[in-house]
Amino acid sequence: MIPEFPKFKKIELSDREEVEKITSQFPPYSDFNFTSLWIWDISNDMKISQLHKNLVVVFNDYVSDRPFVSFIGKNKIPETTLELINFSEKNYQTPSLELIPEEIANILMKLGFTATPDPASHDYVYSISHLASMNTWPQNSSGKGVRRFVKNNSGYVIKQNSILDISKEEYLEMFERWTKNKNIKDCFILNEYRAFKRLFEIADSNLKVISLYIKNVLVGFTVYEILKNDYAMSHFAKGDISYNSSIYDILNWEEAKILKDQGVKYYNWEQDLGIHGLRISKLKYKPGFLLKQFTITKTSNH
Repeated sequence: MIPEFPKFKKIELSDREEVEKITSQFPPYSDFNFTSLWIWDISNDMKISQLHKNLVVVFNDYVSDRPFVSFIGKNKIPETTLELINFSEKNYQTPSLELIPEEIANILMKLGFTATPDPASHDYVYSISHLASMNTWPQNSSGKGVRRFVKNNSGYVIKQNSILDISKEEYLEMFERWTKNKNIKDCFILNEYRAFKRLFEIADSNLKVISLYIKNVLVGFTVYEILKNDYAMSHFAKGDISYNSSIYDILNWEEAKILKDQGVKYYNWEQDLGIHGLRISKLKYKPGFLLKQFTITKTSNH
């Protein structure tokens, strides 16, 4: 049972139904996706509460672990906002709320609050039909990578499994190979690896893994979750580009074809966190639209 504000509790797997009862009223923002909430609680200090039947979350920044306050819901928006800003200022010396969905921010702006867009937290949403046609894209795009990969690796194998049916060790080893190509001192990479290990504690058949094999070696995988309202959510995508520079192109294309066959129309690839390389890689696949989030502060009128 999620307690009433100002009481909080640590997030548990048993909280899914209560959380999703509130978040399902909105488009699937990745930060409020229950799986994301749970796996990214890598320090076990995320806290949740209810205020006016809205979900309140004390997050920890994905890179710096800095705590901050957010909420999602449709009830008593200005009252909830003022109470939470005062709480944040008192407890975290931050007179603002972060990761506030655009639908809520629009209401607050009309009431005189300041809403500042946070591009680093905007979710990239793609048309599945667009991604599934990647093999037809022009020469100067990922389409070229897909066509070249298919031509040079005719024996590659794609497998789809539930998270319940894969070997944890095989995928952790693949993830570790990926980290060796990166700066292991990068805090985000280290945190992401810890989040990935938590994924295996979730027994949910809606969590699927797409795996790419070349000569019986796992060289890439993606993890996605089937959601309601024609959406899927990406949680992880890792490839060993030492095998081929187009690993991600082929993974994303094959995954999109599978999702299209399952009737999915939109794919949320989460945010870029302001990381330049992530932003470039997400933009090159031409997102259809963004789910935008804002930082909210009060004005002297409040």
